[in-house]
Amino acid sequence: MSMQEELSVYGSWRTRVEQTIVRIRGWLFESNLSDAHNDQCIEQLLLKLRDDRLVVAFVAEFSRGKSELINAIFFGDQGARVLPSSSGRTTMCPTELMYEPARPACIELLPIETRRGTTTVSDFKTQPGAWRRLPLDMTSAASMQQVLGRVSEQRKVTIGEAEQLGFHIDLSGENGLQPDANSMVDVPAWRHAVINMPHPLLRQGLVILDTPGLNAIGAEPELTLSLLPAAHAVLFVLGMDTGVTQSDLSVWKTHVTAAGGSRQGRLAVLNKMDSLWDGLRSEAQIDAEIGRQIASCAATLGLPESRVFPVSAQKGLLARIQRDGTLLARSRLPQLERALVEDLLPAKRDIVGAAVEHDAGGLLARTH
Repeated sequence: MSMQEELSVYGSWRTRVEQTIVRIRGWLFESNLSDAHNDQCIEQLLLKLRDDRLVVAFVAEFSRGKSELINAIFFGDQGARVLPSSSGRTTMCPTELMYEPARPACIELLPIETRRGTTTVSDFKTQPGAWRRLPLDMTSAASMQQVLGRVSEQRKVTIGEAEQLGFHIDLSGENGLQPDANSMVDVPAWRHAVINMPHPLLRQGLVILDTPGLNAIGAEPELTLSLLPAAHAVLFVLGMDTGVTQSDLSVWKTHVTAAGGSRQGRLAVLNKMDSLWDGLRSEAQIDAEIGRQIASCAATLGLPESRVFPVSAQKGLLARIQRDGTLLARSRLPQLERALVEDLLPAKRDIVGAAVEHDAGGLLARTH
């Protein structure tokens, strides 16, 4: 089953559970067992189901092809890249892609200046006036690219301003932001971005978290303290041509598996597999090299080899745009998508089901 089909099945299951809870509420009312406490419990259960979201985070150091992978998996049917993807650093701030029907299709951008205070991103989400909102024209891929490209914006500030915003300065550029000849520093223009768009997968409760390079000095603290630990799945994107670098390993240990050392729901992706398609290697030689990289990556990260996936995001996206089944198969993107579907959704259903069963069981126990 495709991810969209699996999400649809999960959504149907969630709807059936919701209908059962509504019937329980009706039974309590008809049996004169309803009271303020029980009503509140019922509403909390329904809210838990209706607001239930499935969060998939993409984490990588710079230039690993992370945004291209998101484009390939989720937006190949758009006929073009949706998220900015080019050499170098393109995602300058944490970016959430989701869908809330009550809001229009848009991108909301939180200015970097908000880091001067102590207010968190979560708190700012209750303050609409703090965000810059730009509409999204879902009928125009070019317009969407232009608007969504705002997440790549930077601005120049003085060294003092950069430090006030929480960025570390290093004249060498090795352990912080490097000033230019005029003692100015490039910092992200935005602290956080939320993209609200009616994509079929987002409509069904999927939330995609696209992160900037986490080794950036001054990375948003809330990203590592709350957003990443709360993600149901984290795809850690590496380069096939580089393997696991020291910088990658630092990000993995510090940010991806820091919460209790858990590797549940964590997958490693060796992107840019097409760098091996040089016309000089045979398919057998390519497969052998891929196998060596998988084994090395798995050993370094402490993952089973079955949770390391070699892909070519760029070729996968191209294949989807051109409807080229042969190229899509060679990109190995479908294997990664299958793992996401088979790993993520059953586990999510078990977690939500257990929570609802516990709360509903307690509710019914109080009525006897």
